[in-house]
Amino acid sequence: MGAAKPEDRYLDINGLCLHYLDWGNYGHQPMLLLHGFLSHAHAWDDFALNSRYRFHVIALDQRGHGESEWSREAAYTLDDHIVDIARFVEALNLTKLILIGHSMGGRNALFYTACISQNVERLILVEARPGNSPPASEALKHLLDNLPLQANSLNEVVRAVQAIYPYLSWEICHQMAGHGFRQTADGMFVPRDDIRMIQQSEQSGYFIEDIWPFLKNIPCPTLVVRGKESPFLSQEDAEEMCRLIPKAEWREIPEATHMPVQENPNAFYRVVSHFLNHGSQRK
Repeated sequence: MGAAKPEDRYLDINGLCLHYLDWGNYGHQPMLLLHGFLSHAHAWDDFALNSRYRFHVIALDQRGHGESEWSREAAYTLDDHIVDIARFVEALNLTKLILIGHSMGGRNALFYTACISQNVERLILVEARPGNSPPASEALKHLLDNLPLQANSLNEVVRAVQAIYPYLSWEICHQMAGHGFRQTADGMFVPRDDIRMIQQSEQSGYFIEDIWPFLKNIPCPTLVVRGKESPFLSQEDAEEMCRLIPKAEWREIPEATHMPVQENPNAFYRVVSHFLNHGSQRK
């Protein structure tokens, strides 16, 4: 099981070459995984490995991230991502989707489902905040201020990221850094991501678009997940999301902050598996 690897694939979507990981198991229900801001498709590797026998798991590198092409116009708005996802789902003819998104990817999943709900059977939103809050903006600023944009080694990157997310194991953090950074000709390590996204976030004052009004349009069973010690998604916001989404429930992952998928992978997998086996029946 540990030797299983996904297939690297590429699609031309909206004029950009988007990379995705296909974990096989064709013919089974599709599960589409959307990573967070400044992350990549390989962030889901452990979760995908555990899920691949039950689902056809696909993890997308969203525009400007991982091995996907950068937008020439630095077009990284919510609308840009949603059009990509819609055309990606259409190109692969994905139906009855299990759609899972973390942070930025969760916002994209939320908005996509609210607009094109017929393709999604179950929705899982991980640390995805629908609007702004001062603690979340400060946490994002802290992340961007401390994430190295140039490092002498991957170990230097790992140490910096673990200082932000102390629950991350060295192994998982090193694996994520290995896929998230590339080595330049002078031997330095730099992010694979388009750093203009960081500049846009800073220039906006770490502002995100308010999509609270769209929550009521999500008809499918939905699971909201937060890390118990996360400053990004508060318990109050998680509860409010479940009040607005007709068939929603929320769960908290212990020993986790903003990255529960990687910080406490076993607990996250158990919570998601329970939801997929049962799901919210709340009317």
